[in-house]
Amino acid sequence: MSVIEPTAPRDVVPAAPRDVVAAEPAAAIPARCKNCDAVLLGRFCVNCSQAANVHVPTTKELLHELLEGITHSDSRLWRTLTTLWFKPGKLTEEFVAGRRVAYLPPFRLYLILSIIFFLTTSLVHTSGQAIIFDEAMKPAASAVNAVPAAKPITGCQDLALSDRPSWTPRLQHICEIVRKDSGESLLRVAVGALSKAMFISLPLIAFLHMLLYWRPRYRYAEQLLFFVHLQAFYFSVAILLVPIIEAAIAWPKLEGAAGLLETLLGWTLPVYTVMAVRRVFRRSWLGTLLKGVALFFIYMIVFALTVTAVVVYSLFQL
Repeated sequence: MSVIEPTAPRDVVPAAPRDVVAAEPAAAIPARCKNCDAVLLGRFCVNCSQAANVHVPTTKELLHELLEGITHSDSRLWRTLTTLWFKPGKLTEEFVAGRRVAYLPPFRLYLILSIIFFLTTSLVHTSGQAIIFDEAMKPAASAVNAVPAAKPITGCQDLALSDRPSWTPRLQHICEIVRKDSGESLLRVAVGALSKAMFISLPLIAFLHMLLYWRPRYRYAEQLLFFVHLQAFYFSVAILLVPIIEAAIAWPKLEGAAGLLETLLGWTLPVYTVMAVRRVFRRSWLGTLLKGVALFFIYMIVFALTVTAVVVYSLFQL
């Protein structure tokens, strides 16, 4: 009896040797964020939120970004301004309640409006004298009667401190500079310093106003936020007043209309303040009016001290 040995199927391919490894396609190198070096999984980095497509922008792209930032700003700028103007105290109320995404942050709003205000005032051309001197303090009109530069100009030599004689030359120097340009250089320095001084004075006003509210007690941060928004509104009104005043100076026929607008805008300040105080601190109209009067005196005292400090600082910067 014969034994038939099984044969391997012809269609079976022999196995490859173990030491031979099939070639695999090279894995793609993942893109990484240029800011934090995290792996990018989409259009934006999941770690720092920077856009994946980062390149040096063209001039057209820069202009588009500027216009978009001014006109849109995620719609927050215009929404914030309309709320600030037409709903007194609403921004502070929304921020304290935690509804903040729809509006600009308080200090950013304050900085934007303060920069616009002081930039506007610095661009205004003043043709008049900032300080008017009497005849005894006016400088000589002709070169023949001019006093030699080595001697103090008539009127300034009277400025002397008996207890601090070392300050006398400095005071006379300041007097001569102020007389020379009728105080225009002093005004420029004071305007630049006033923006910083007003920002510093806000915490003091907020602290003094906090003392008016004992029951219920409001936190200092709420008081500070309220006055940041309130001062931002004051800046916005002042921004409107500057071109109105300049228009009345340039075109005398507009003095009547300009005076009416100035009066209306001026009255919006106390009315707006009282309405904002009542919304945020929730008092009766009588209590709000009484505290509004106290707030007026507090604000004026701090403002007067601030302006005095700015003038003294500006004089010694000449």
